[in-house]
Amino acid sequence: MPFLRIAIALGLLSSYVLSGQDFLSPTQIKGTRDKEIWTGVVVAQHDGSTTFNSEFWMAGVRFGRILTAPHGPGWLRGTLQWNFDVIPVFVAMNLQTAYGAEFDPIVGRWNFSHSGRTTPYFEMAGGVVWTTEKIPPGYTSRFNIVPKFGFGWQFFNRAERAMDVGMNAWHLSNAWTASRNPSSNGIQLTIGYHWFALRKSTRATSENTNAETGGER
Repeated sequence: MPFLRIAIALGLLSSYVLSGQDFLSPTQIKGTRDKEIWTGVVVAQHDGSTTFNSEFWMAGVRFGRILTAPHGPGWLRGTLQWNFDVIPVFVAMNLQTAYGAEFDPIVGRWNFSHSGRTTPYFEMAGGVVWTTEKIPPGYTSRFNIVPKFGFGWQFFNRAERAMDVGMNAWHLSNAWTASRNPSSNGIQLTIGYHWFALRKSTRATSENTNAETGGER
């Protein structure tokens, strides 16, 4: 898929240019605030159909905060982050054309500790979407819930800036708010860009660490 190829290529380029140095990631510092702009696409199928028959495109902003210091054993060590998404652009295509908006009040992310300028993560999210037309057409609803979960990777090109590439298992259904509740299940691919802001008490430590290892603001 062209979208995935572009995202992976950009991520690998950023990782290649800036790898090989110790780096204190903002995602590993409790209290860090996170702002992101992102876009994504979904290829999905309805009602157990054997062919992919729906596409969705969305774009929005995300706001979050690192809630914990790093903890956990071995490769599971990391930090817990809470976010929420405001998604003013939501477009359903192929099966029908519908426009809408989504709000995800719960976006939980586990940022794994990782050496270098890359940070993998696991994420679970849930939200609601309203559309101009019923999805799918018929005795369904303009209101749907949208849970999702998956993995991703952040690539830091500056000390407090990062690109984000993610892939989620994605679900859409109306939770029986209509007489029919056909589900739509698919794969969501996302790409975004982050701006991190550290607490004043930790900013100096982070700046000194990254200056010693070649970090850039």
